[in-house]
Formats: sequence, structure tokens, C-alpha cells
Amino acid sequence: MNLFELFANFWRLDDQQSFSHSETRLYFFLLNVANRSFWAEWIEYPDKKMSANANMSLQVLKSARDNLKSAELLDFVVGGGFRVKTKYQILAPKPALKLSHYNNKTKDTKTKIENYGKGKGFVHSGSDFD
Repeated sequence: MNLFELFANFWRLDDQQSFSHSETRLYFFLLNVANRSFWAEWIEYPDKKMSANANMSLQVLKSARDNLKSAELLDFVVGGGFRVKTKYQILAPKPALKLSHYNNKTKDTKTKIENYGKGKGFVHSGSDFD
């Protein structure tokens, strides 16, 4: 898991889902905590301390982490009871769909006439300004 891949994945999903400022702040706060803990698989952090450090109410924190979980950016297990911390896991980005290589021939193989990029949307009129 690469930090730059996590950033790119977050912003790609943000283009699709328009995360709120609290969701964005929570995700990057968790990335910071994960980095400080040397990328342990699960990070334990108390809800009250998280809401105080991320500067959001407990209800907003719960809503934000639910939305991040549904976006498959993180997973968490809610701590229950006194002194039981919530466990967070930063999920690795799913591989993006790979686009096929843009393979456009520049010559017509049957007539051996150059098409001057017509397959690429370039219009060749013979002018010097093309």
C-alpha cells in the first residue's frame, strides 16, 4: 500500500461521491495516525479522542466513518463499553480499470497512403495551419 495511491484513490472517489469536509478530514486524520503507527493492519483509537482531535462531534464522526466505509476506503469495528477503542483499517485501493492502449495505425496498410492522423480526430486539409 502506497500513500500516493491512497491519496489518488481518495480524490478519484471524491470526484464521484463528493465527500464532505468532515469525511475528508477524518480520512486524512486516519492516514496520519496509520503512518505514525507504522501502518499496522488495525489502528485502535477512542471515539471521544478522535472527535476532539478531528474537531467534529461524535455524531458527525459516526456518520463520516459510515460513509467512508460504504465508499470502501476504510473498515472499522466499533468499540463497545468502557475503555474499548474503535478499531480502524485503511483499505487498499481496488485496482482501477485499465484502459486499453491507444493503438491507432498511422498508415493504411492496403493502399500504403498516410492518413495524417485522421483516426485521431485530426483533420488534414493541406493548409499550413493544421
